[in-house]
Order: sequence, then structure tokens, then C-alpha cells
Amino acid sequence: MSDRQLVDLLLANDEDAIEYVFFHRCNDMFAHVINGIFHEQVKKEELVTDFYLYLRADDWRRLRQFAFRSELNTWLTVIAIRFFNEKKRTLQGGIADEKVQTLEAVEQIADDYDLFSELSRVELYKAVESLPKPRERMALLGELAGKRAEAIASELGLTVSAVYKLIKKAKVAVAKIMKGNEQ
Repeated sequence: MSDRQLVDLLLANDEDAIEYVFFHRCNDMFAHVINGIFHEQVKKEELVTDFYLYLRADDWRRLRQFAFRSELNTWLTVIAIRFFNEKKRTLQGGIADEKVQTLEAVEQIADDYDLFSELSRVELYKAVESLPKPRERMALLGELAGKRAEAIASELGLTVSAVYKLIKKAKVAVAKIMKGNEQ
């Protein structure tokens, strides 16, 4: 079944398609994302149900944003990561101190990316802070803090595409800084 057919079935609230996507096709991905974000025992089924309700809200408003420029699974993974990160912040009651929030996000990034997995979160934070280009630094810090690319773009007065490019450049620059620190 193609992604377009599957999306059409979801938009039509087809129960078999809903069960297939949320509890079969994407089950391993959801488990991986949830385990990576929560690092503790949580009820995965409840979180997946919350994610389903999030996507279904307002007559599947978020799913209708899927433009078929990538595979459905890839898009769902990105949206799930954002949702579960926000869910974790909500469950923790939110952290007011932006630096603490950023350090926690850095730790998560360090867990998520092999390149940064050996680094302490403080070293990574220092490397991000030492980026010479303020826009790259601000874009990466925004992503590390869990902000959506749209919000970062609005803050910086850029397009979303430009933000993604800045984040990519910043990650490459941080990797170079960290490799230089290892020597």
C-alpha cells in the first residue's frame, strides 16, 4: 500500500489503517524514540495513543501537513520525536532555566548522534557556544532546546529551509571543534 493510500485511509478514520500504522508499521520506531527520550519505564502504549490523538486532533490537521516529499515513516518519526520531547517536558513540569534545558537537550543529542556519543554534555555545550557564527549557534541551540524549525526561523527572520541549513552547518562545525579538542 502506498503512503498516499495509507494517508487517505487515515484521513477517512479507517480503524484498520489506524491500528496498522500506530501499532504495527511504526511500532518499532515509536518504541525506539520513546526509549531514547524517556530513558525509563513508561507506558509506551499510552504515549503512542497520545501521539495518535495529537495527530488526529482538528480532523487530522497535522497529518494533512504531510506533503509527500519524504516517506510517511520518515515524517512520522520527525513528528514523533518532537511530540515525545514536548510530552517529556510537560510531564516534568517544564524547566524554566534555559541553560539547564539546553544542557538536557545537548545530552539527548549526544545520546542520539554517534558523533557526539563520547562527549560530555558540558564539552558539547562549550563547543556549541564557541561557534563563531551567531546565527548557526542560535539555530543549533534552538534545536537542542527542542524548538521547532518554524519557531527558530521566526526568531531569526529566516526561512525554515535556511534554518535547517544553519543547523546542519553548525553540527559539522561542532564536530570539527570537538575533534580538535580530542587531539
